[in-house]
Amino acid sequence: MDSLYKKVKEDIEKKIKDGVYSPGDYIPCESELEDFYKVSRTTVRKAVTELVEEGFLTIIRGVGTKVAPSKLNSKGSELMSFTELMKRQGIKPDVKDIHVKIGRGDDQVTSSLEIKPWEEYVEIYRVRTADGEPITTNVSYIPLSVIPNGDVSVFDSFMSLYGVLEDKCNVVISTVEDSMTAVAATSKQAEILGINRNDPLLSIERHSYDRNGKTVEWSRIFIRGDRYKHIVTLRRR
Repeated sequence: MDSLYKKVKEDIEKKIKDGVYSPGDYIPCESELEDFYKVSRTTVRKAVTELVEEGFLTIIRGVGTKVAPSKLNSKGSELMSFTELMKRQGIKPDVKDIHVKIGRGDDQVTSSLEIKPWEEYVEIYRVRTADGEPITTNVSYIPLSVIPNGDVSVFDSFMSLYGVLEDKCNVVISTVEDSMTAVAATSKQAEILGINRNDPLLSIERHSYDRNGKTVEWSRIFIRGDRYKHIVTLRRR
């Protein structure tokens, strides 16, 4: 059975990579796969199970098995915006539900941005999408002082926050520090991201610094666990 299930698995995987089965498409049911490959149901299930475990397929209970959407892969050594990351991997990025407002006085925000309690900051909320599907919720805070003339309208419609900071504010993000935690999606997060309550999310608290080491952004990011893979390479000294 080992060689048979591997052949079935490899053929289905090839069809996914070749675009015969596109993300969101349902593959044939077990009985159809049995007939097509002339194998047992046990063989088909083993092939499909491994493809699910490897992220190529996802099982929708009571409906069928469909091709999983592409995952966004991030390497720990690379510093780029989500927009750049998605474009590099052939994923179409977009932003929706942007809300921008000026605030002051929140102890956690002012402490994280290293500004005085009376200094103002910009709060930017947005939902990022990949190939039209919600993938993250982001809330970013930026000192108002870094924005020329305090004109927050530059954030009303944009793709890349880092791009706006560089092009409109002459601020280049040089270093970021991410603190990551696995969490369960709340009911509200699940509704926004199109997932189920308690599905896994990656929670990221991000501090971004310019070339002089000044904090220019503090963000809280929640990313769908089924659409994101973070890769870290460790080398022995």
